[in-house]
Amino acid sequence: MARMRILTAIEQYAFDQPPVFDHKERKQFLTLPKGLMDIAKGLRTPDSQIRFLLMCGYFKATKRFYQPQDFRDRDIAAAIHQLKLPQSAFEPTQYTETTRLRHQRQILDFHGFAPFDQSASYALATEVATMARMHLKPRLIFDRCVDFLIQHRVQVPSAYRLNDLIRAGLHDRKAELIALMDSQLPAEARHLLDDLFTAPDDQNRYRLTLLKKLSQSTSPSRIKEAVADFEVLSELHDRLDAVLSILDLGTAGIRYFAGSVLRSEIFQMQRRERNDRHIHAAAFVAHQFYRCQDNIIDLWFSVMASFKSAASRDYQEALVQERKDQQRQIGIVIEGLERAVFGVLRDIRSVMAAANLSDAEKITATQALLDQGKTDDFSRLKDDLAATTGEAGWHDILEARSVKLQNRLSPLLRALTFMPSSRAAALLEAVDHFRNDGDLSANHAPMGFLDAEQRAAVMRGDGSFRVSLYKVFLFQAVTAAIKSGDLNVERSYKYRPMDAYLIDKNRWHREKARLLERAGLTEFAAPEPILARLNAALTEQYKATNDRAAGNPHLKLRKDGTFHIATPALDARDTDPLGDLFPQRHDVTLAQVLETVNNHCSMLQSFKHWQQTHVRQATSHPALLAGIMGLGCGIGVRKMARISSSVTESELDHTVNWRFSLENIRAANDAVLKAMDEMELPNLYRQTRDQLHTASDGQKFVVRGDSLHASRSFKYFGQGQGGAMLEFG
Repeated sequence: MARMRILTAIEQYAFDQPPVFDHKERKQFLTLPKGLMDIAKGLRTPDSQIRFLLMCGYFKATKRFYQPQDFRDRDIAAAIHQLKLPQSAFEPTQYTETTRLRHQRQILDFHGFAPFDQSASYALATEVATMARMHLKPRLIFDRCVDFLIQHRVQVPSAYRLNDLIRAGLHDRKAELIALMDSQLPAEARHLLDDLFTAPDDQNRYRLTLLKKLSQSTSPSRIKEAVADFEVLSELHDRLDAVLSILDLGTAGIRYFAGSVLRSEIFQMQRRERNDRHIHAAAFVAHQFYRCQDNIIDLWFSVMASFKSAASRDYQEALVQERKDQQRQIGIVIEGLERAVFGVLRDIRSVMAAANLSDAEKITATQALLDQGKTDDFSRLKDDLAATTGEAGWHDILEARSVKLQNRLSPLLRALTFMPSSRAAALLEAVDHFRNDGDLSANHAPMGFLDAEQRAAVMRGDGSFRVSLYKVFLFQAVTAAIKSGDLNVERSYKYRPMDAYLIDKNRWHREKARLLERAGLTEFAAPEPILARLNAALTEQYKATNDRAAGNPHLKLRKDGTFHIATPALDARDTDPLGDLFPQRHDVTLAQVLETVNNHCSMLQSFKHWQQTHVRQATSHPALLAGIMGLGCGIGVRKMARISSSVTESELDHTVNWRFSLENIRAANDAVLKAMDEMELPNLYRQTRDQLHTASDGQKFVVRGDSLHASRSFKYFGQGQGGAMLEFG
């Protein structure tokens, strides 16, 4: 087996070197408890005192020891200042091995840690073997090993020893898998895997290469090609299912081995040993099968989103056109009213006002005018207006666009196989009926998944069944069920059921004690005593609260059992105790804030020209402040130059390019932090002087294996130590 790379050369060098402290961290880690400080001051020579203090500080920070020649100069100077020793030469080579080992034993005994001996190596090897079965990446195994040792209070060894243990564990797991493939793989499956490394007669590409591509196109032809590829992968997976169950790779293992295939050329895979090649090929088939199902569901969502957008657009256009038709019909009605009603009334008024007509003639003329009314026209206009109001309904638009939707989603729905679910039993019945090309009529189509409004919509007024609209409702119901988790796919990465992300039930019963120990939750194995203690503590707290409330003069109990707090008025001087420390006006410019900070810590002096020459190259404070605001606030250099009256664009661009290096920015931050450490204002409201409680308090939570949505946590210069372990399978 080739020697795998767990850490890069730079990472391994950084791991075996003492950490880089800033001023605040160096002061914190070199401040030792009284017992260790007494031991350090009781040593005979100043060199021994300095070495012991540095060993204690480094162990306090990283739980491991370093070589004396690697001690950092700034830490040595800080240790000399801490011990109040005169400045003297420090010779790391004078630190003999026997003295160093004795100091290490004293430090380990004081902190309650055990040395990394043979028993610790065996325990760590067992942990590595467990993680190798989970097929975590070597770097993740390395980080977990460090956390495991710190959790069990064992000294952390060098990166070289950890790498050797990890390589041995991965090598043993690989040998176990190869032995399984050699003894359990049948001849038919072996021939099937070998066939993936051959090229079909009508193509010049290998079958394995053809299975790597997944299409995201939603055209009907590409969807049919995706379904055809899925059927090929499904057949391969079914024939290799027995082999995969024997290997028991899990989703993480499948991803691990399939990733090598995806990144490798075909000749690189052919150079592997045969059983090793078969392991990678089987994992690749399973991986592509899972990805293909995820891809099919992603295509489903994409098609449904496009369909919904197009249908909504057509519906809006229909509403606009309907409104125009209604306005036109209303105009016709108003014009008809003007002519047939109000015109007749005016003529009748003229007849009645005529003096040369008798009463009998007026009645006859009025009757003739009334007979001229066009009531039939009004009835026709009323019917037309009612018909216009009911046109282009939402369901009609869905039915009209159903054919295009069926051409894309019908092949996908027939290819997918959903897991049984009691919450979606009616929908699964309809899906199975559709996949089996059942009779889609009013008497045979399953309608249990439709609501009352949808059931009424699929039936026309004449009693006929709207098949196209029924299919649209079916596709919409499947989409909603997949998104809500009611429908799941077993062989998938993204659309598995919730239980698939948790620890397997059989494994939990089999390894419950070890899993609780690994997670540091052994005291929660029996919940009854813990609940009893919590109940007692809660009862005592309720009693204490009630006792304090009984003597509270501001607590007012009402007759209905509720209470009211009468808050007394505060003195005007107590409402804002920090008001005298801040400006009286509410608006303070950011430039003024930065200039005030610079006056106290001289942070702008850290922005030196990165190319040091004999010519003094100075820059103005406004340019530096503009650069800080432009980059820090996301404004941009050019826009910041335009809104700054005293800085030109070329000057600001030159300042940012030549002075805003990473080292200068860190130095400026260190200057600000150093000034803050010397202030008393941040400590006014701190409850515990020796403990920080902030959003960046250094806690790390590492998630091992598959999880719903989680990733490994990194902060500052690497992964945090001592983080909690959350295991989901």
